[in-house]
Amino acid sequence: MSEEKKHSSAPPKEGATEGKPDAPTFEQVSSCVHCGICLESCPTYKELRVEMDSPRGRIYLMKGILQERLAPTETVLAHLDQCLDCRACETACPSGVPYSQILEKTRQVLEPQRPHGLIVRLLRWFLFRKLLPNRGVQAFVFKLLWMQQALGLAALGRRLGRAGLLPGKLGALAAQAPAIPFRSFRQATKDAWHPKMGVRFFPARGEAKRRVALFTGCLADQLFAGVNEATVRVLTENGCEVEVLTTESCCGALHIHNGERDAAKELARANVAAFAARPVDAILTNAAGCSAELRHYGELLDHDPAAEAFGRKIRDITEFLVEIAWTPPGGVLSGKVAYDEPCHLLHAQKISAPPKAVLQAIPGIECVPLDDADACCGSAGLYSVTQPELSKKVLARKIDAIRRSGADTVVTGNPGCIMQIRYGLKEAGLPVKVFHPVELLAESYSRNETAQKAEGS
Repeated sequence: MSEEKKHSSAPPKEGATEGKPDAPTFEQVSSCVHCGICLESCPTYKELRVEMDSPRGRIYLMKGILQERLAPTETVLAHLDQCLDCRACETACPSGVPYSQILEKTRQVLEPQRPHGLIVRLLRWFLFRKLLPNRGVQAFVFKLLWMQQALGLAALGRRLGRAGLLPGKLGALAAQAPAIPFRSFRQATKDAWHPKMGVRFFPARGEAKRRVALFTGCLADQLFAGVNEATVRVLTENGCEVEVLTTESCCGALHIHNGERDAAKELARANVAAFAARPVDAILTNAAGCSAELRHYGELLDHDPAAEAFGRKIRDITEFLVEIAWTPPGGVLSGKVAYDEPCHLLHAQKISAPPKAVLQAIPGIECVPLDDADACCGSAGLYSVTQPELSKKVLARKIDAIRRSGADTVVTGNPGCIMQIRYGLKEAGLPVKVFHPVELLAESYSRNETAQKAEGS
């Protein structure tokens, strides 16, 4: 007898979720009409061909749990844990089912019931309560990681992880370990500190037309200093004064995806308060995973007016450039470039055209199509560590598509996707580079500046 049928004999109870903090509403979990249109958009269903690993199957499970008709057994939780939360089903759904809200709120309800061991509980406490919210802890940890990288221990760990010589999730984590820069973006830009304003300040090149705040992220600040530097370069080239706030907190995305919604609310309130004090035209991000959560702080904080106002100011960097009628760069680049659509940019924020328009404006590059560019790469925050085998299967489809495209460069707008695709390409032995769109833009601006100086000399 199937797992869901064994625990489904009791009739539905509409009020079973009452009293559970942040539980999905009865209307939300009942909004799916089980039409199945979402199935072929779901990465895990395409791999496993199991109904309970499809969006409608998982909604059936979550509804059963929340109505207390179904026990959250290990088997049931495994189906829910295997969801990437990529939100492709939301794009496909004709009924507008808020799948991500249902999943994330259900994870919040279920998290206290999970039988985590002591080590897992300590790791979760350190990651969600100490590392992500605290830049001092981040600086210390990433300096240690840089030191072990310099000593060759990271390379050794990657080899052992890929060879299957490290246990379980430790092997997956070691195999995928990214390169650690010597300095974070904030450490590299200490000279930009403006004591009177109390922020790092980057003046516009030429006439100042707008003032914006850059949300640098937490792990992105440590791992992708170059992307943040490129973002500042592109913005200042387009008449923007750029502020970087010391009081910026983690966006809370990883917390929300992993059942730590209360902690995410604390971070959200801190960010709303910090940015409310700054008279900026927009708050910009270059990380799709961050902006997807920042944009929806109003929903997270029960439609608090200040949180709603904060969300309305959030813009992806490429979205913002198109909105302000930006000045494209003139420096000529080369190569075949394929654009991969980050799930939380496309499905969560419905942003697709701006990144493509920005890339097509760069002189010299050839934009080539990428099959299933809207399909998930299998990164999904911590998913590639918690579900390494399924993540690799999803990633393999993306790598095959890149191979077929003939591109020598892949561009995507989310740090997790960049790391995941780089890992997959390296494992496949493909000499394809992976960048954020703003890195190509910044390079084009730099080349144009160099050419102009050469002409003037």
